[in-house]
Amino acid sequence: MPKLFTFSNEWLAFAVFLLTIFVTITLAEIARKYFHWHPEFSRKLVHILVGVLLVFAPFILTSATPAIILGILFVIINYFALKSHVFSGMHATDRISYGTVYFPIAFIIVIALYWNRSPAVMLTALLILAFADTAASIVGEQLTYPKTFIFWQDKKTLAGSLTFFITALIVVLLFFPFFYGLEDNNHGALPLSFLLLLGVITALMSMLAESASRQGSDNLTLTLAAALSLDLTLHNYMSQSLPEFSIWILFSATLGWLAYKFRLLTAGGGVGAFILGVFMFGMGGWQFMVPLIAFFALSSLLSKISDHRGPHLYHVNEKGSNRDIIQVYANGGIALLVTITWYFLDEPMLFTVFLASLAAAMSDTWETELGRLSRHNPRHIITWKPVVKGYSGGVSLPGTMGGIFGAVIIGSIGYLLRPDLLTFPKFLLVTAGSGFLASLVDSIVGATIQAKFACTVCGKETENRNHCGAPSVLIGGIRKIDNDWVNIICTASGALLALLMLRLLQ
Repeated sequence: MPKLFTFSNEWLAFAVFLLTIFVTITLAEIARKYFHWHPEFSRKLVHILVGVLLVFAPFILTSATPAIILGILFVIINYFALKSHVFSGMHATDRISYGTVYFPIAFIIVIALYWNRSPAVMLTALLILAFADTAASIVGEQLTYPKTFIFWQDKKTLAGSLTFFITALIVVLLFFPFFYGLEDNNHGALPLSFLLLLGVITALMSMLAESASRQGSDNLTLTLAAALSLDLTLHNYMSQSLPEFSIWILFSATLGWLAYKFRLLTAGGGVGAFILGVFMFGMGGWQFMVPLIAFFALSSLLSKISDHRGPHLYHVNEKGSNRDIIQVYANGGIALLVTITWYFLDEPMLFTVFLASLAAAMSDTWETELGRLSRHNPRHIITWKPVVKGYSGGVSLPGTMGGIFGAVIIGSIGYLLRPDLLTFPKFLLVTAGSGFLASLVDSIVGATIQAKFACTVCGKETENRNHCGAPSVLIGGIRKIDNDWVNIICTASGALLALLMLRLLQ
């Protein structure tokens, strides 16, 4: 990218850039106190100003390293400023929010991914964060009786989300062609028809990512969704596969709606599955999507069967079979991260790591659901004492056999898609073997550190923080380690075990 200013030393440029941001934040804080601005107005103003300033980074700095260090500094500074109530105009909200911490984290990630790959993608995503997010917040707060919805934890308004979509679309149409024209490796002017489609896809994906948030996490998720959407749509346009990508977006939306309609997923779960499907297909194609579809379809079907035929365990389990957005990403989030890594590194063997993560989720789910159908109660994996069905950390013979079978299904599907990577025995060892071992890790973690509660009304042991209409009492484990965290540990273990096995095989 062309340089607006030339410094004798890059670290001098870094110091000037850092000082400029600090001066901007300080002046905004002084103005807030002098003019008696509402803290929310001051926060939004700082959000826009800092976002615009960060866009100038590639026009001043010559490499990504100082920019990443800048982001790390602001993660640390913003976190401690938030805790100590310094620069209250920058942090003030009517709710608990770590948005000012997520903001620089988003900056770090897009810088690391796109500084050299595509500055236009990086800068446009940052401007969507600066303008669209702020516009949505302003409109949503002005309405007296807005129509609201919740996909995760934060309440959003329909008017605010529509405003976000329109603003993001305008940002893409105005700024992406300009930044793209400044890149050294651009392939000429982009047609208006493509720019409109690019804007719609990016605005839709980033709007949905912004809608599903918790305590300001949308500052991170919407930025990444915007960057990946821009990158994937442009990539498919250049490779002449844009029609296939567009059709998949419509198909994925249909699948998400049907899953919600048939109560396989909540509304938030449907949105999460849609986002997961679009990015996974866009980056990995059918070889990544077929195992993912098999996992969600077979696991959801088995859950519904065990709900119908097995005992009702909702007094024990924290959640039922109607999966929400957190359960979607607890089971598929690690697989998505591996897919993103595969996309940027183009390392074929990462496909087996992806499969191992899915096999771990499949094995864990099948162990639980088939264990519910067993005629006998499971046993505690550590003490081997009988426990009630649905107890985290309980194992049974039918459940264990089901876990092995589920992992083998995912591994076998993967081998049919990519038989060139390893021989069939080695492929199953890496994928299904890692997945099943990870499910045992899940059981051990569930039995030891997952939070266990007791109901103060009926006295039953449960994973629910509230039971019989009253708060439950912690009787074991770590309070913050719930079943979703255990699932994340399980799928991450599957991926790590696969990496270890690949290393040993080599």
